[in-house]
This record gives sequence, C-alpha cells and structure tokens, in this order.
Amino acid sequence: MNRPRHVVVLGTGAFAGALVRAFAQRASGPTVVHLVSRDRDRAQHLAGLANAHAVLADRSVRFCPHRLDLRQGADLRPLLGRHQPRVLAVCSSDYSPADTRGLPSAWTHLIHTTGLGVTLPLQAATALRAAAASAEASPRTAVVNACFPDAVNPMLHGAGLPVLCGLGNVSTLVSLIRSELRLGDESRLKVLAHHAHLHTPPTPDQEVRAWLDEQPLTAVHDILQRGRSRPRADLNEIGAAAGAAVLEALTHPRDHYAGHVAAPQGRPGGYPVVITGGSVALRLPPGMSERESVACNAQWSALDGISVDQQGKARFTPATLNVLREYWPDAPTTFGPQDVEELRARQLALRRRLLQLPSPTSPAQEGT
Repeated sequence: MNRPRHVVVLGTGAFAGALVRAFAQRASGPTVVHLVSRDRDRAQHLAGLANAHAVLADRSVRFCPHRLDLRQGADLRPLLGRHQPRVLAVCSSDYSPADTRGLPSAWTHLIHTTGLGVTLPLQAATALRAAAASAEASPRTAVVNACFPDAVNPMLHGAGLPVLCGLGNVSTLVSLIRSELRLGDESRLKVLAHHAHLHTPPTPDQEVRAWLDEQPLTAVHDILQRGRSRPRADLNEIGAAAGAAVLEALTHPRDHYAGHVAAPQGRPGGYPVVITGGSVALRLPPGMSERESVACNAQWSALDGISVDQQGKARFTPATLNVLREYWPDAPTTFGPQDVEELRARQLALRRRLLQLPSPTSPAQEGT
C-alpha cells in the first residue's frame, strides 16, 4: 500500500474550510491533512466535517486537528519536521475579509478608500513565520499562500523565503469566466489578473486580460461584472474550491495540470501556469513575454494601493499614504520584511482604535 502524503493547512476560517472540503472530494491518493488552528474546537469541527466529505466521496484522505497559535509565537517546525509535508498552505493571517463586511467604521472606511494593500503587515506576518519554519524544518515542502498572495508572495520571495505560488484571486476570476462560458477545460483559458480585479477597475483599459483558445476574450468585462455582483463570501468559496485543484496537483503530481495561480515564485498578480511534478511554469498566450505579463500585474498592484519590488520592499501609493496618515500620522512610505512584525503590532492597535470610531461615509458609499 502506498504511504500517505502529508499536507499542512494553517487556518480554519471560511477560505480554509472551503479549501479542505473541496480537497476531501478530489484527493487522488492516500493523504493526511493536518489542520492547524489556534482554536482547538474549530480545528476539530473542520476535521470532522472534512472527513465526512472524504468518506462520502470515497477518497483515501483523512484530516487531523492540531492546536498551534502562530500569531502568539507557537513553533511550527516540530510538526513540519515530523511529517515533511508535500504542501504547506497558509490560510491564516491577522486580517479577515469579514472586517469589511461588518458594521461600517473608520477601519472599514480606511480599507474601502485605500485598497487592501494597507493591510499588508497584517496579511504577511503569519506567512513570513510559516515560510521561515518550512525553510528550516522541511525545505522540500511547497509553500502556497492564500493570504493576499499578490503582494505577500513578492515580499516572501524578496526575503529569500520559499513560496511556490498563491491560492485564490486569479483563480476566482477564472472560475467566474469558466462558469459563464460553461467551460470544463481550464487549459483553454489564459488569464492575467490581479486581486484588485475582484472589484471593477477604474477604467476599461485596466481590466483583466483573457484569451480563449489563444484568441483575446473581448467579453471578459461583461462576464466579470456579472460575477462581481455576487456576495464576497460566495467568491471566497469559489476561489477556495479552485485552490483545491492546485493543492491536489502539488500533492499527487500527474503528467501536468494546466490552470492559474496567484503570484508564482513571488511574481505580483496572477498568471496561467502549468504545474508539473511539484514545479510551476508560466503558460502565456502567443506574443506575450514574461516581462510584459509581470509588468501588467505590477501596474495593477497600484489599484490595491501598494507595490512590492523584487527585494521584498513594499511601497504605499501616494493616494493610499495620504489617507492612511489621517489615522496613522507616522505611517511609513516603504517597509520591508524585517519591519513587518513591528508594523503588525502597530496596525493591530490601529484597527482596535478605528473599529470604535464611526465611518465618515454611509454604508452605501462604502460599498461591499
């Protein structure tokens, strides 16, 4: 009998839950998935639910809960060293999308006004700790990150830490296109897109670029506008289900998997890729160079209010910095991976304070 392959998933939130439930129904070989959470009850509940999905789908995968609080300094290395997982999926951070779906506050106003980039220290801290633990204890593990990978992965890469790719974002947008076109074969699509495209871009020339059967897909804006109108929780679930295919391709490699991932090898934004034997390579449309595709996504990064260079240094856009400094007067213009822990602590304090203050705009003005 084949020895099981191991996967570690950090987090038990909505994305992690949808990811492991989808993976439970598609794992093609013996697999053990270790669910790591700071909340023992949530980990046990999700493990039980995922195990039920696996049995109903007749899949040889089982889910084991573990209580570890990486946010409070718990050491992930013993778990990684003991199991040497094929994949470490980071689905936990100090930021939750639910932050912007609750009651309007000065915090929700800040994010809606500036873009998600303002939360980068909150998004990156756990991923930095997890990737560092993997580099030390299980260097052959493929690290994939679902927490704002379009900006976090370039920071990890710039810090010299392992990160193969991200989950969500571009996969969510691709899934919306496939659903609209009733397209079962993802390899027929090639899409360049950024997290920022989950919202309508300010101008038509900043829209997602897509090709179907190597021809430009001219209806992409109309297709995505219909998809963008769905509740964000639904889009989150769609992206997680698409991420399960990537998790499976890395855990039980076959000849190849043609799909899409966010931030492969630390590039900004999302790309069409081929996954073969645990490695990821771009599969760009004819006439599109890697340099051009990266430049597109780097330009779109500004829509989220931040950019991250090849050294992992983040820079807020001037517009984002102007708004941010209304609430945080000494907010840095730039910061690197070495600054994240300090900035995380300061942003957690900022969030606590702003959640207690009313939004200066109405809920309708803030949007979703």
